[in-house]
Amino acid sequence: MINLIKTNYERELNEKKLIDVSLNRVFLGPPGTGKTSVAKLYGRILTDVGMLSNGEVVVKNPSDFIGNAIGQSESNTRTILATTVGKVLIIDEAYMLYSGSSSGGGSGTDVYKTAVIDTIVAEVQSVPGDDRCVLLLGYEPQMVDMFQSVNPGLTRRFQLSDAFRFEDFGDSELLEILHLKLTNQDLGATQQALSTAINVLSRLRNGSNFGNGGDVENLISKAKANYQARQSALPATQRSIDFIFEPQDFDTNYDRASSAETNLQELFKGVIGCEGIIEKLDGFLKVAKGMRTQGLDPRGQIPMNFIFKGPSGTGKTTTARKFGQVYYDLGFLSEVGVVECSATELIGQYVGHTGPKTMRQLERGLGKVLFVDEAYRLGQGPFAQEAVDELVDNITKPRFAGKLVIILAGYDNDMNDLLRVNEGLSSRFADEITFPSLSPAHCLRLLEDKLQESEIVFPSMQDPTIYQELLEPITEMSRLPSWGNARDVQTLAKGMVRAVYQNNTIKVNQLLLPADTALNCIYSMLAERRARAKHTPSSRPSFSGSAQPQYDFLSVPRISSGTSTATKTAAPAPTEDTETPKIPEPLDTSEEGRDVGVSDAVWQQLQKDKREAELQIQRAAQKIQEQETAHLRAKKAEKEAEREAARLRDIEAKNDAEALRLLGIREEARIREMEAKAERERIQRELERRKQEEEERRRKEERAQRRLRQMGVCVAGFRWIKQGGGYRCEGGSHWVGDSQLGI
Repeated sequence: MINLIKTNYERELNEKKLIDVSLNRVFLGPPGTGKTSVAKLYGRILTDVGMLSNGEVVVKNPSDFIGNAIGQSESNTRTILATTVGKVLIIDEAYMLYSGSSSGGGSGTDVYKTAVIDTIVAEVQSVPGDDRCVLLLGYEPQMVDMFQSVNPGLTRRFQLSDAFRFEDFGDSELLEILHLKLTNQDLGATQQALSTAINVLSRLRNGSNFGNGGDVENLISKAKANYQARQSALPATQRSIDFIFEPQDFDTNYDRASSAETNLQELFKGVIGCEGIIEKLDGFLKVAKGMRTQGLDPRGQIPMNFIFKGPSGTGKTTTARKFGQVYYDLGFLSEVGVVECSATELIGQYVGHTGPKTMRQLERGLGKVLFVDEAYRLGQGPFAQEAVDELVDNITKPRFAGKLVIILAGYDNDMNDLLRVNEGLSSRFADEITFPSLSPAHCLRLLEDKLQESEIVFPSMQDPTIYQELLEPITEMSRLPSWGNARDVQTLAKGMVRAVYQNNTIKVNQLLLPADTALNCIYSMLAERRARAKHTPSSRPSFSGSAQPQYDFLSVPRISSGTSTATKTAAPAPTEDTETPKIPEPLDTSEEGRDVGVSDAVWQQLQKDKREAELQIQRAAQKIQEQETAHLRAKKAEKEAEREAARLRDIEAKNDAEALRLLGIREEARIREMEAKAERERIQRELERRKQEEEERRRKEERAQRRLRQMGVCVAGFRWIKQGGGYRCEGGSHWVGDSQLGI
């Protein structure tokens, strides 16, 4: 711009027209980077060089423009623009004029804010030589969002391509700001204190909404409070008024890096089976220490993304929380915190919903540990792929790269399946930590620790005989598929604690857990887990359609093979050992409900037909249940055939010498697998056919009952019972033939 002024001077001397340019600009950048200060300087420069008729700089906020009544926003905007002709008008936080801005509060269309934008577009033409300068200031993501969504004329008047962009300050720039602010306030700091302050600010930069210069001011305020607290602890004669800050004033635990290895051992104290994890983290600490000794930044050499594999109750979530402390001690995180979420919080419910949800969780995790539990569900569902793609794309962008630790946790095989969903996911999450199931010995050790936390001792555990008696049921439970490792050990410990305190209600010096009580608790849990393991939960029937009247007790609900999400406990699925349910005995033939004047013959026939109708429904339900049982058996046979085929394929791959012999066996297994699958599909088709027939019968019966009620033949409103050639009301007095019903 200075060069343009010189050029215009030369053109004016040569009697040529001056080169006019638009003075309106956009200032983009994060908070605390000096946008407002630079904008004021820019306005003064324009005034000093004579490009504006008035040298005043006017700063306004969106609230100064927005009215609270129809037409008031336009009036306020025109008034402000009219009074700033020849001046520099700075609109700070301009993105708040957009009603869809997350920082502006709310979503949708705000007619008052829209009116401000439209009035600015109409009044500010941004033509070269215009005696006006309007500067829009704000954060870049929100400003870009606003320009893309509001009146298109705003983009022509304020071009984003020519915007002044401000970046986050680096360590050297922050140090200059810190020096300047300390000097302006007559404060001082030792060299080590300044280094500590920059380390604190560097960590804060990894968090969300880093305030740059604003955070420097906040840090100084915190140091003042800590310094004053230190001085208050000294005798009055030793106190100083000079305010020379020490490292502990900026960070009370400033030397955490030197004691990080000791802190690591203390952090995992009492955690069983974590030796490999401690070794890995200790290696990270040593790498960071060694590189910093050489004056290098270790961030690029220490991984920030991890896969946690292992069954439930093996400490994945607990370890993730400890990772937060370790990485905070390394100086990589802004705070010791773990943001826990599930795959559901990343996956949307419709197109375009998943991306913003995933971004929201990543933003929540900035400067912290983002722990995604049951992450294998990111490989399931129609919108899960979008969540994985969004995650893979964003973790390498400057906004997130190296600024948070991301941990995806789940079961071994499921996590392997997830890593195959996106090729980039496996490369970005290259570091895996496997959590094996706790051994029975470790379970007993953990059990003893949990009892000691409740001030209960278990001396009998030191007896080899008792120890073996405890070990056997724990070993058996650990082999069951529902075993929850440490989680189940904690449940077991709670049961033992309750048993001890139930028998000790008075104050004693030491509470002892008898061996028989412990064994009773363990075997009680074992019996419960055995019972659970015997049955596989069946898919609960789901019901759809309109609600039926309460008196419609003969109608049968539709049965679906899909899994219901209802909270009621699902009934166990039929297995090979399940007995076929017996048809209940017919209902008694009481005289209740019999109309006066109905003959015995008619009444007896009515009761017989009524029972027959009920039995018909029960038989249909029984047939469907038998078909479902057969379907489950066929499915089980198919699974067994698949497993056998897979086992034989593994044997073939490992033993080349047996290849020829196993080829025939494998072919037979494949044929059995295909036959089992075909049988299962046949039974499934038969099951669906029977369900459709039963559904059609039920609908036909509903239509007949609805037609009979509409006819109003039985004024008492009794239900109609199907008999040969027609229907008779439950009271016995009224009869309607099939021909009258039109069926």
